[in-house]
This record gives sequence, structure tokens and C-alpha cells, in this order.
Amino acid sequence: MDLNARIDELYTQTKAGSLPREQRFKAIEALTDEYVQETGNRPHPGALDRLATLCLYEEISDDTAWKTRQDEYPFLSDEQLARRKDGVNQRKYEGGQREVSDDKAWSVATDGRDMRKPTRRERSNNENIRMDEALSRNKERRTKYREFTKIQPVDVYHISELEAE
Repeated sequence: MDLNARIDELYTQTKAGSLPREQRFKAIEALTDEYVQETGNRPHPGALDRLATLCLYEEISDDTAWKTRQDEYPFLSDEQLARRKDGVNQRKYEGGQREVSDDKAWSVATDGRDMRKPTRRERSNNENIRMDEALSRNKERRTKYREFTKIQPVDVYHISELEAE
């Protein structure tokens, strides 16, 4: 018995729409029973995986991007799972959103604070250039301010002398 060829037949019938869901489940069960009777062993894990995917054909073939929000327990295809976890094959309007990695679970406390040891990052060359420009502007401003605020002569006018003139 060529199990892979029979599974391929079931796939073609399912994709053509000639094999409804209930009939497909019965055909899969009959196929596995027949294989066990002939060989005395269960089908290998790859074949079982293909049969399980065939059972969930409607859920897996649903290409709606937001099915995780529409269904309570969605089944994701391999491409959708990769898009969700790693951000590969993102559609343009999805904006590169990805799932939060498991590393966050180890470092973020229940109150939302990040408990990792803080580390400083090195400034880029562009940031260093901007810092130098800001420092030189600050020096200029400081000299102008000191010039403005240093002790200056005070012109004193007496009102009585001004009225006499």
C-alpha cells in the first residue's frame, strides 16, 4: 500500500471540493485502519502529520491575516506562524508587528518593570558629532552669558539734579 499516494488523492479531492469534511474524516480513519491492518504498524509521523493537516484543511487554508482575533483557538499555517513569530513575509499594511519573544518573560516582572541589569550602549559617530556641536554652542552661549552678567558700570542719576536742569 502506497500511503503517500493515497494521502495525495485525498488532498486533490479536498482541494477540488468534492470531499466534504465528514466524508474526509471517515476516509482518513478508513485509510489509517487499512494501513494498520496491512502492516501491523501505525503510519510514520510524517504521514500522520499530513493527515492531521488534512483534517484541519479549512482552518489551515484560511489566509485571513486577522484570524487570531476572529477565532478563539486559531490554527496557523507554517507561513502565518513564521510571520507572527519572526516577522517574515510581512504584508505592507501589517507594519512589521511581531510576537513578543519568550526572553521578555524572563526579564520583565509582573508590574511591567524590566529587571535586567542595565547596560549602556555606545553612541554612534553621528551622535558624537551632534554632541560636539552642542558642546561648542554651549561654550559660546556661556561666554555671552558671562559677558552679560559680569559687573558693569552703573549709571546713577539723581532726580533732583535732573529737575534743576
